[in-house]
Amino acid sequence: MLKHDYQGYRAYGQSKVAQIMYMIDLAESLDAREIIANSLHPGTHMDTTMVRQASITPSTSVGTGAAAVIALTTGRDRATITGRYFDGQRESRAISQVYDASARYTLRALSEDLTGLNR
Repeated sequence: MLKHDYQGYRAYGQSKVAQIMYMIDLAESLDAREIIANSLHPGTHMDTTMVRQASITPSTSVGTGAAAVIALTTGRDRATITGRYFDGQRESRAISQVYDASARYTLRALSEDLTGLNR
């Protein structure tokens, strides 16, 4: 929750981990013959306005990021792959926390509480 010592870059990273955790739960709850769910890290510090305004030197082009999105969403070999994490155009592993069912349960319960979903 970063209630103390807030750092924007750290908060951004934690939000991305939370998204990957949610995707794994989502993929497990869906029928993969109907809907697939994967996470994609299209590139680090892509050349976007947000990156430039943060005074960060871009290290990935938007074209490279777009190519990763297109490969994941249109590749014939990807049509049945679900619940996975991709770094660019290759399947990869996220940090170990995202594969911890207990951590995902805790995140889901906290998210539902914060959003009022379980009231």
